[in-house]
Amino acid sequence: MINDLSRTLKHLLQTVAQTEPDVFPLLKGKAIEFARPDKEFKPNPQGSVCLFLYDIRENRELRTNEPLRVVNKEGQPTVERSPTRVVCSYLVTAWPAEKVGVDQQDKLKIDDETAVDLNLLEHLLLSEVLQVFSRYPIIPESSLQGKLADPPQPVPLPMITAQAEGLTNISEFWTAIGSNLRPSLNVKATISVRAAVPESEAKPVVERIVQDIPSSLEIKGNIYDVAFSPVAGARITILELDLNTTSDSNGQYTFSQVPIGKYHLQINWRAGDKLRRQTVEINVPAAAGAYDITLKG
Repeated sequence: MINDLSRTLKHLLQTVAQTEPDVFPLLKGKAIEFARPDKEFKPNPQGSVCLFLYDIRENRELRTNEPLRVVNKEGQPTVERSPTRVVCSYLVTAWPAEKVGVDQQDKLKIDDETAVDLNLLEHLLLSEVLQVFSRYPIIPESSLQGKLADPPQPVPLPMITAQAEGLTNISEFWTAIGSNLRPSLNVKATISVRAAVPESEAKPVVERIVQDIPSSLEIKGNIYDVAFSPVAGARITILELDLNTTSDSNGQYTFSQVPIGKYHLQINWRAGDKLRRQTVEINVPAAAGAYDITLKG
């Protein structure tokens, strides 16, 4: 499944570059590679984007023992252990072609200085990759490859771009892989790995069809302290989706396009000189006011 995630990211970059060549002129036609970007790495002569998978680990905060109940293609209800949520971290580097011809400058819409400066071309190509990945906090189903598409993932695949919590010292990282320091992005995607083969559910399942309910919804709420005053600047995270937002000056927060289901909201805020954390369970959809949270202590 990890190889299918790599193929998915490759498909996403190539598809966007092909369908929007005016927006991503330098990315179009570039090879997407997965090699270690060390001193021996030889990028494609026409230019490359390298997605180096450097870390794979379980997200323990998303671990649950609650069984997963689904209906298979034959309409048979099944039950299985909840999947393991695995975070895959990629170091993304850009390797443009060493020279852009004069006849290509107008087509690529870049100035003379950028066309002859390899470093500026690298920055431009890396910028286009950042633009593409930043569009998708959740990887679209149309881009999923292999076992990520069939059977469908039980939870949408969240993706985080340009955060580097796992790389505390980037210079040591480049030294460890035997290469010189160069600009890079950090991209993380969380996949669900099935822990066991689904089994037929022992008890019958009554299927209820609800009409006109969207597959995802916008949720809004307010964060209050014990005095019922709004809390600004609190960090709110939907753990199962790796989605984050911050409460505004009125203590209000919003998430858009949240799939229907049960989730855990984690709130991090500062009380005086101390950092505090609180986790609550929510359902989507829910009644008005269900997402208002009063912080403890």
